[in-house]
This record gives sequence, C-alpha cells and structure tokens, in this order.
Amino acid sequence: MPAKVRGASGGVNWRRLAIRLHLWGGLLTGPFLLVLGLSGGALVFRTEIESLESTTPVVASARQPAASLDAVVGIARTRHPTAEPYALRIPSAPGRPYRVELRASRQHLEIAVDPSTLQIVGGRAAERSVMVAVRSLHAGLHAGRLGAVVVGLLGLWLVVESLTGLWLCWPSVRRRPRVAGGAPIERVGSRGLHRLVGGAALALGVVIALTGVVLALGSVLAPAGASPSPARTVSGLSRLDVIAARAAASRPGAKITALIARDGDAVRVETTAGAVIVDRETGHVARAPSSETRLDVWDWIARLHYGDFAGWVSRVAYALVGLGLCLLSITGYLITAQRTSGPS
Repeated sequence: MPAKVRGASGGVNWRRLAIRLHLWGGLLTGPFLLVLGLSGGALVFRTEIESLESTTPVVASARQPAASLDAVVGIARTRHPTAEPYALRIPSAPGRPYRVELRASRQHLEIAVDPSTLQIVGGRAAERSVMVAVRSLHAGLHAGRLGAVVVGLLGLWLVVESLTGLWLCWPSVRRRPRVAGGAPIERVGSRGLHRLVGGAALALGVVIALTGVVLALGSVLAPAGASPSPARTVSGLSRLDVIAARAAASRPGAKITALIARDGDAVRVETTAGAVIVDRETGHVARAPSSETRLDVWDWIARLHYGDFAGWVSRVAYALVGLGLCLLSITGYLITAQRTSGPS
C-alpha cells in the first residue's frame, strides 16, 4: 500500500519530485522572492511613505476652495514654462494644497499650490521619489519588459512553492520521522517557523502571486504608447472652471477630486460619484466610456494585489504576507544549510 503513495516501481515518485521542486526552486528564487516581499510590503504603505517624502507643508489658507482652477494651473506653469500640465488633483482633506502634474520632456513634475493665495508651496520630480524606484523594482526588477516577464514567472513559481509546501507539510500525507536522539533546537525552530509562516500566508500569498502574474502579463503585452501622453493634449487643461462647473451640474452634491487631460479636447473629471468626460470646446458631458470601466476592473486587480480593498486591515495583512515571504526565504536557506552541515 505505501508503494502506491510513493509511486510504483519505475513510475514517478511524486513526493520526491515535490521535495526537489520545493527545495531547488526555493534556493534559486529565494533572493528574488525576498526582494519582492520587501518591496511589496513597502508599496502597501506607499501613500504614507510618499507623504513623508514630500516636504509640502499643510497650508491654513488651503481650507478654502480655489477661486479659479485655471489660475492654479497657470501659477504652476510659471515655475516650468515649457512643461505641459496634464492633471490637477484636488485633495479630500482640508488644509492640503492642490497638486498640478506636468510633463517636461521625459520628466514628470508635481507642483503644490495654495489655492487661496495662489502661491507655490512645494514641488518635486516624480522620478526622484524613492517609491517610484521601489515600484519599478517590484514590477520589473528595473529591467523593463524582460524584468516584468521574470516577475510574472516568479509569481507562478510562488504558487508552485505554496502548493508543494502545503502537500509536504500536510499531516495526512506523511508524518516526518523523528530524528533519533532528538533534533537540534535550531533545526526545529527554523523548520517550525517555516511551516507556521507558510501555512499562515498561504491563502493571501497565492492571491498576491496570481494577481501579480496578471499585472506583469498586462505590463508585458501593453503597447508602448498605451498610457495617455500629455504631449498630445497641449491645451487640454484650459477652461477648467467651465469644465468643473459642467461636471458639478451633472453630478449634484459630488465633490471633484481630479481633472485629467485626455486626447483631443476631452477632459476626464473624477468625482466622488464617478467620472465624467467633458469636451473642453463644446462643454458636452458624457459618462466615462466602457473602456474606462475596463480600466476600473484592471484597477481592482491592482487593488487586490496591493491590499487596497479593506482599509488598514487588508493593508496590514498584506504587509505581513510580504514580511512572511522574506522569512520563508531566510528560513528555507537556514534549513538547507543545517541539513548539509549535519551528520551524513
């Protein structure tokens, strides 16, 4: 009967194959999974880290709404006259400045403006942000599309590691024999911690891995010019006061959170009640098209990957999974080192 579990003579010993896959796969991918775990844990709190990065102060006068959105964008352009504005973001919290996003050549700029006094109170280049570097590391190991392919393969292998680890540790499959004379405390500690962390992080770890594979695949397959380029909408952020009034009339009671230039004369206005597309010249207001809905679905995949769906509960849980991935890599190496250094 045991022969059937282990595989008949001349057949495949599935358990031994699972052990080798789990061992050698973990040894080869461990450093990469360690990096992805640390960077992923940091990205869970990217908003808070970016706010600490920014030296923009809270401005008391920003508690009042801007008298003119066009004036806010105009003031931001005085610092970078050759840059083209493509987004204006209005904070939800009182006392925070408005943020104008511009593109100058290949550089993305963010200028903070006090909406009441129309004074520039801060600014930075997005490419110099630490979190931009961390995001690039997590998404593609700083290697572009080739790196995204590697990250996708690592995500698939993480699923394999999770399933083989679950099978190897499942009590009903096989009980591990006790070492005669007692096992060293270090070995028991490393192995026990490896099992505990792996079991606790299994479900969320598989979800994170699979959604990461989808995001990596989308990054690889997306055409080079898929993202809207502000360079094609030179005057897209003009007449913002008229556009905001039109959008507010179509969404009574909703608060405008952002105005983003699109191709041609279109401006996307994001509100707390949904997004609308306003034609800058005609003032025609329309709901976001079906392509925007698909983008929302893609956004939800990203939210599921980064834990942005249940507030602090999901974010803390995802951060712990990221740390758990690091512990699994470290304890896996410790277990292997203890086995190879033990008595033969």
